[in-house]
Amino acid sequence: MNLELIPLLIVVLLMISAGGVDVETTEFVIEGDHEITEHRGALIVGDATVIIPGDETITGPVYVIGGEFHIEGAVEGDVTQLSGSLLIEDGGSIGGELQHFGGSEEFADGAIVSERSSVEFAPAEPDPIAAYTPVILTTLMLALVGAWFARTRRTLLDTVGSAARDHPVISLTVGALLAVTFLAVFVFMAFTLVLLPVSILGLLVGMVTIFYGIIAVGYLVGQQWETERVGLATALGIVAVMAFLQVIGVVPILGDLIAGGLLLIGLGAVVLTYFGLQEFEPVTLPG
Repeated sequence: MNLELIPLLIVVLLMISAGGVDVETTEFVIEGDHEITEHRGALIVGDATVIIPGDETITGPVYVIGGEFHIEGAVEGDVTQLSGSLLIEDGGSIGGELQHFGGSEEFADGAIVSERSSVEFAPAEPDPIAAYTPVILTTLMLALVGAWFARTRRTLLDTVGSAARDHPVISLTVGALLAVTFLAVFVFMAFTLVLLPVSILGLLVGMVTIFYGIIAVGYLVGQQWETERVGLATALGIVAVMAFLQVIGVVPILGDLIAGGLLLIGLGAVVLTYFGLQEFEPVTLPG
């Protein structure tokens, strides 16, 4: 699945959950070409070409977040388009409301849309201050938390930092496996609308774990200054790590790989040490 669709998929799942619409099923069409002749429930169109044939009717609601959605027949419910391409052929119809937020649209002369609303997002003028404000605030927050941890819970950072420094390959592998597994579990849980709050809570826990890894790596960087003011050194180390992530991220592909690898190493080290509560000792084979 295209990773760029994940934020839009999360938005759609939240819309379904908050909208109070009683749906029998939720189907996410990820890729390929599909003709849908019967469907009762929510339909999410991803990186796929989905066609409703001329003599067929589906109930909806339909959410288009990518790919192409061709209506030759009828959609009785609402259609929400966040991205992708929407094409309504001659004789095709939408019985509910068409909500357009993004993507391209094309209506034939004989197309029928009962109700249509559109939200246009005007491109904002580039503002470097506004663009970097979230990064700056996040960096300051992590620096403050890291300084407090270094003064009051230094043993935890020592344990996590040692795992990241001494076993980077193992930490990277565990972090990558955990990220992929968590992403898959999050998507599957989110489709079960009852478990959507649990999946969002899991997402928050994952973000906190990644931040913990950044703090531990910043602590390692701060130790290079060999100062007794461990809190200040850790805060400066975290600032250095965040600045490095921003600078290296400018480099196409390679920069993203390096930045992602650093984050995954920190994530893996946190998990391997149970958040710093237990030192990691790799398994050694006898002989």
